[in-house]
Amino acid sequence: MADEPEPFATHEDLEKRWHTLTPDEQAQADELLADASEIIRNRLADYAETHDPAWWQAHGRMLTAVCCQMARTAMEQQVAGIPYGATQAVETTGPFTTSYAWASPDGYLRFGDDMLRQLGLGGQRAYSIDMSTGKVNG
Repeated sequence: MADEPEPFATHEDLEKRWHTLTPDEQAQADELLADASEIIRNRLADYAETHDPAWWQAHGRMLTAVCCQMARTAMEQQVAGIPYGATQAVETTGPFTTSYAWASPDGYLRFGDDMLRQLGLGGQRAYSIDMSTGKVNG
């Protein structure tokens, strides 16, 4: 649709941070990056500082990085060949054992609290409410 906001990242941004993508991977990445951008916008909507367009401009590079991180994590899991629903695996060969756990075991896009901190948001907040006016301070 013409009125959809631009994604925070493109497959070219992802390639700079990961590896050269095949044409099929590029198409998938563009879809995932658009989805990730929408997830980010929705998740950040409750933060007062994000209501100022200047905040989005000031954090543009980190928004791109977080968006790419989300897409990469999902793409890596989708090609891992791990059965749906598995969250970890252990491989043993002779005396050697290797264990894996995935950040996105089902291959879905994830936006975590660590990403909020990368954007300078999240954490505990203190505020007060003026009981006479109902104004929130802080």
